[in-house]
Amino acid sequence: RAVTPYYDDGGVTLYHGDCLDVLPTLRAASIHSVITDSPYVIGAVSSGAMASKSGGWGDMMNSALWFTSWYKMAARTLKPDGAMWTFLNWRTLPVVMRAAVDSEWPIASLAVWDKQWIGPGGSVGLRPSYEMIALLPRPNFAVADRGVADVLRHKVGSYKPNGHPAEKPVGLVHRLMEISTLAPGSVVLDPFLGSGTTAVAAKQHGLRCIGIEAEERYCEIIAARLAQGVLL
Repeated sequence: RAVTPYYDDGGVTLYHGDCLDVLPTLRAASIHSVITDSPYVIGAVSSGAMASKSGGWGDMMNSALWFTSWYKMAARTLKPDGAMWTFLNWRTLPVVMRAAVDSEWPIASLAVWDKQWIGPGGSVGLRPSYEMIALLPRPNFAVADRGVADVLRHKVGSYKPNGHPAEKPVGLVHRLMEISTLAPGSVVLDPFLGSGTTAVAAKQHGLRCIGIEAEERYCEIIAARLAQGVLL
């Protein structure tokens, strides 16, 4: 059944809702690329007594069931030569790998995003300076530029200009679009649009974007960003 967009300017269509509800309403094989930053499995704990932020192994595998569900839905929307780029960190890696296996959508590459900045950290362990991006291709996808390495360097700091704690830089999303060699007018899907970075990058890149965001406060931020004359 059709879902009413929260925002639509002809180039970006935003849906406010759960991606598991919205993704099935999108037309199959209509999307050229999925670029998204799904939740990072922090706090996925079924018992409050767990000391680890990520919970136990059982909690993580329960999370993988949810990942598998939306992976399958996202795969259905992609064209045969499309692919998904999804951000993750080391805590999420086992969940993403399990979901990729269970959805029969193998990971082709795991890129390291070198932030060229050292984030905060406690006294145990090393301070983080990277995140990762998994590339899950459909059967006919190919990276045209065979000189692209699996370390992507894009400097970022602690400042989040649009208030989202996991906000990604527009320039880095641009780079993923370039690697995918998306033609003007191609459609990019982000099932976890957050503060709207994928939509902003798509508009700057001459692409169309379909975004889904569960929290209305971020839908408001996205709409405000897209309404600006100069996209930031």
